[in-house]
Amino acid sequence: MAGLREDKKRQTLLRIMESAKHIFSQKGFQQASMIEIAKEAEVGTGTIYNYFPSKGALLLRIFSEEAELIQKNDQHFWFTHLSEVGVVDKIIQFLHQFTEFFSHYPKAFWRDLFHVMTEEVEESIRLRDGLFGLDEQVMELIKSMIKSEEGSFLFPVNAEEASYAIYGAVLTDTMLYIYNESMTNEQYKEQITRHIQFIFAGKINQRNGES
Repeated sequence: MAGLREDKKRQTLLRIMESAKHIFSQKGFQQASMIEIAKEAEVGTGTIYNYFPSKGALLLRIFSEEAELIQKNDQHFWFTHLSEVGVVDKIIQFLHQFTEFFSHYPKAFWRDLFHVMTEEVEESIRLRDGLFGLDEQVMELIKSMIKSEEGSFLFPVNAEEASYAIYGAVLTDTMLYIYNESMTNEQYKEQITRHIQFIFAGKINQRNGES
């Protein structure tokens, strides 16, 4: 019986999270209500509060689950989906694939998420840990790319420093994209491309076929 009760709780939790994800994406966090989420999940509003202390905590839980899912994916996935190009173009392709994640939700969703993270301090710890872990994974992958292509550079390049520079540029580009409604996803990717090319300008041995 205890097993059945736990299974029912898990199913209820999943329905609440799926309903919230759908409504947040359709209406935005601010306009969504717990009543609407409860109705779509076919539970009482009070039931949601048994699982989540606030709407913000619900949003953070949804996204923390997604961040953890990405982090658990095979880290070599992106490598196997990159074409045979020079190191700079390979890094750009990788970042384009990774940042495609930000197109899965409306920009308003991301703005709401960042806002909620500053308010729901305790609930955001799990998400922050997940995002920082994901950031570290991405930077490690970029470092690996640079180290594996040492022969492509005209002089030694510190892979760790380069990965931090790339991370800083992409983070800035991502924030500009999220807070600029007129910027398209293609413009976002083009901006990332320009900044990565700028970081490596004058450092590549052209004889190795780098564009």
